[in-house]
Amino acid sequence: MQNIIYKSENIIPWDTQSAFKMTSYNCSMEEHMVFCYLKAYVHGKDLVLCSYCFSENPKRDKNLQLYINLNPENRDNVLKIEYDYFGPGNMYLNEKQLRNTSGIGYSSFRTDDEQGFYWCGETVIKADAISRLAGTQLREKSVVTLNLVQTFENGDFSVLCGDATAEKYIPEENMGVFVILDY
Repeated sequence: MQNIIYKSENIIPWDTQSAFKMTSYNCSMEEHMVFCYLKAYVHGKDLVLCSYCFSENPKRDKNLQLYINLNPENRDNVLKIEYDYFGPGNMYLNEKQLRNTSGIGYSSFRTDDEQGFYWCGETVIKADAISRLAGTQLREKSVVTLNLVQTFENGDFSVLCGDATAEKYIPEENMGVFVILDY
């Protein structure tokens, strides 16, 4: 099964986006089973990824890691972005720290609704960065693979894709397939 990321020249309202929920946990503490999900769309040629985490007191620990391959034909071309509510941490391409992070932006906010407090982190990967990092542009029917992992100080974690309870979970080997379609 493939997931859909919509593409539009206009901003797509978030309430019309697909939400990809983290549902696989390797947690010893119930409070680490945080409701967290990811939304994504392509705005023009830029990729917009937004994580929503329902945790009342976000900590400065870069506990979210986004893994994305913008050109899955090259299986070794994985971009890893570490971040939390307070901002991005290190970025890696093929496990080497990325020095040139131009064209990759991040913003966050914290609010509440009828479900409780939550924080959001939005990562935007501009078209020029996609071209530089993956040698491609995102078009109708393009395919990307990605995964989102939330970690905790005691070793607990939850994931968007794959089985977190597997003996040796490797995020890059458990990426979900996402197809880009016009909105």
